[in-house]
Amino acid sequence: MTNQNGNPSGLKIVRNFKAPKTLVFQAFSTPEAFAEWWGPAGSVLTVAHCDFTKGGKMHYKLEGNGQTMWGLFKYVNIVEPDSVEFVSSFSDEAGNVCKSPFPMEFPLEIFNRISLTEKNGITTLTLEGHPINPTEEQLSTYHSITPNMEQGFGNTFDQLEVYLAKKQ
Repeated sequence: MTNQNGNPSGLKIVRNFKAPKTLVFQAFSTPEAFAEWWGPAGSVLTVAHCDFTKGGKMHYKLEGNGQTMWGLFKYVNIVEPDSVEFVSSFSDEAGNVCKSPFPMEFPLEIFNRISLTEKNGITTLTLEGHPINPTEEQLSTYHSITPNMEQGFGNTFDQLEVYLAKKQ
């Protein structure tokens, strides 16, 4: 599926934070900060490896609700403090891309772009994402669970809001 501009269609979330753009960017760029707010509420995130550079990777473990999952970000482009582009995927403990731990055909890789703009002390974060080379079944699954992903990112960004308030 593509949008009216011919680009892949997917997830788009816009959220405003009462924080400077540099602080919001820092929440994504340092493993210590990222571990404090990324993921579902009540989960524990441990960063196994972080190289926040173009071509670098972040490999992390997420534990919660009796489940352990691994995730991987491959950084495509970073423009401090304006944007971060990365490919996200589930991974194994060794950092290899793997299928979703959930019983569904989810795309192996998702391209994500986080854009940050600031006006009058309010930073607007725009997250856009779409699957990379999905099968028809994976694409269908991705679109069918978009409301769940929006809710999940909403809850994660609630935690980011709390983190940002503590750091100001």
